[in-house]
Amino acid sequence: MSSNVYTSEVTVDNASRDQLVESIRLREQRLAAGIDELVGRLHPKALTARAADAAKSVVIDEEGRPKADRLALAGGALLVTVATIGFFASRGTRG
Repeated sequence: MSSNVYTSEVTVDNASRDQLVESIRLREQRLAAGIDELVGRLHPKALTARAADAAKSVVIDEEGRPKADRLALAGGALLVTVATIGFFASRGTRG
């Protein structure tokens, strides 16, 4: 019988105490590593960094250059917003 705790021939029925202890220890290590990875992914700084990267990727391409079409769209939206505010502000002062 192999001493590897991950072979199909090692089961609770036929494993030695040492093999079971080692199997439990390895499973605890894998679980701890998985929990550490999840905590790292959900840390506020990691979430903020991913959100910032996602926002940057909307406007900046992989080579670090601005995406002209996205900047034009944002500029157009800004102009429409300013024009709308100006329109309603001027209507309010006339009335």
